[in-house]
Amino acid sequence: MKCDSKPVNIIFIVISHCPLDQSKRGVRAKFNIKKEDKMKRTKLFKTFTVVGLIFLGVLSLSSSAFGWGAATHAYIDSHLNEKDKLNAIYGGLVPDMFQYVFDSPCLSVELNDQTHHSFMPVWDEASALPAVPPRALAYGFVSHNDTWGADSTAHHAGITFGQSEGYIIAKAYELKTILEQVPDYQALQIPDPVSLEISHELIEDGVDILVKRLDPTIGRKLMMSAIGRSKALPVLLSEAYAADLSSCAGISYLEASRLIATTEAEFRKNMVAYGALLTQNETTAVQILSQQVAQLAIGFLAANGIELPPGTDLTPLIEFAITTSMEICADDFGSEIRATITFVKGNLISHGVSY
Repeated sequence: MKCDSKPVNIIFIVISHCPLDQSKRGVRAKFNIKKEDKMKRTKLFKTFTVVGLIFLGVLSLSSSAFGWGAATHAYIDSHLNEKDKLNAIYGGLVPDMFQYVFDSPCLSVELNDQTHHSFMPVWDEASALPAVPPRALAYGFVSHNDTWGADSTAHHAGITFGQSEGYIIAKAYELKTILEQVPDYQALQIPDPVSLEISHELIEDGVDILVKRLDPTIGRKLMMSAIGRSKALPVLLSEAYAADLSSCAGISYLEASRLIATTEAEFRKNMVAYGALLTQNETTAVQILSQQVAQLAIGFLAANGIELPPGTDLTPLIEFAITTSMEICADDFGSEIRATITFVKGNLISHGVSY
């Protein structure tokens, strides 16, 4: 998909997501978006302390955005190689880590592009080492790429669905069509490109939720991969990207290396929370997630010129959107992911990436 380069504000949800019990779907859905008694939700929120992080970001629509969500990448990498799966899983998450640093274009744009399209330097560094963990990290890292890796089937050429635009993009158009027929979504008057990007992100969330059904332990695997990742990772990333970051940001090589290490450390914490939330039951996780997103959505819409009355509660609309995303993908996400695993495994072999 080709997108305009006009900058827009985008909400990125950087925690794991699980669906509500699905009961209603349809374009006639009507939500009561108004100030409500929040005591019940507050009690629910306080009951569960496992909460991830959400970032309000600024990117341009021409950037890669996310392809598959973290749980989906974790599932893919857990099926690519039998050796040291946890390091491979975490390595497969790492290419997205710079997308969260929205106050530094050298990270969120320049390095993010490199991790998705100039990814082999990490493998070149790791493949020279005798130990398995660094090579497992690099193997997962390369598997993620947006050129011939897992993200390419999400963004550019789906295998079982969305062959001309990518599985996630094709599904995003479906979700956008549904949401734009919901009266309360219509009332927000969201610009068309922003609406598509929101739908894109929500579809990724929905697929991540569904992956939990393929592997109920995926949350624990994701969490443990982050906790126990090899100490070699910051060195591999610095060797591959610190020189370019130094040039872009006008800082020393040592400062660039430290910035990469600090960014990865924060990302690692976030992935622990992301995996932990995926261990919760679906209903609880979606209710907590929807509350968080609803709070940030007010500021997000305001940044796009849409001011909502004080006390507005978007939680029901967000719950509907996440559940609908799941329904849109439920019948074919598994076959697309399995096809992606086969596709990526073949490409890794053909590019000499193995350990």
